Amino acid sequence: MVDTLSAGHQRRHCFLAQPQWELPQCMPEGEEPDEMIGLSDIFAHCPGIIADYDELLKTTPVDTVALEALRNRAQSIIDRAHAWFRIVPWICTTDTVLRESISLPKDPMKSVALTVAHAMLLCLAQPCEYLQISLIREDNTNVAATIKFLAREICRIADWALRVHSSADIALVLIFPLQIAWFCLRDSKEDLCSIRGIMNSVVADSHGFELGRIRHWDPSSLGQGQVGFLY
Repeated sequence: MVDTLSAGHQRRHCFLAQPQWELPQCMPEGEEPDEMIGLSDIFAHCPGIIADYDELLKTTPVDTVALEALRNRAQSIIDRAHAWFRIVPWICTTDTVLRESISLPKDPMKSVALTVAHAMLLCLAQPCEYLQISLIREDNTNVAATIKFLAREICRIADWALRVHSSADIALVLIFPLQIAWFCLRDSKEDLCSIRGIMNSVVADSHGFELGRIRHWDPSSLGQGQVGFLY
């Protein structure tokens, strides 16, 4: 997943999205991928969608053929993400009744994988808004509310995973989704206290991962590639 994160922050295609690197080609015969490996296979396509979205914005007039091709690719990744949720099993929905009908996985690493999946959707928020694709199953036109929902879910699930099994492995994998969630919630005072407690007190102070500490991002950070996935 490191290669995918690197490509995403540089807003360029990731080689792991090429057919020869997909799971059917790489998994030993008879071996089934776990949830995180399966998710990584989907996530590898996201940097390419972001890169092609950037290129599309540069063309005048808009290349309608390229636009439709990108829309189909992005929709395919969203569909695969929600198919992955069902395997966990999980429902990514703003419907409180539906969401409360299913418990978080007993395996903390599965819950951590859920936070990565939510972060992956958030990384596609810009291109999906442009392409008029909903990030969640509801036909939700309120993009800002959807982004806040996904970010809050990351915080909620991360907090649960760290309370149930507070290990360095868990904390390390949570750094990426929590940084994405923090960026999306940075203007929401009501969310700052809880996410600061998770990132600074638990991930950074308790487990020693300074990368997990809250970072104060602004437009000047772009030159250092610190928030490339989200711009």
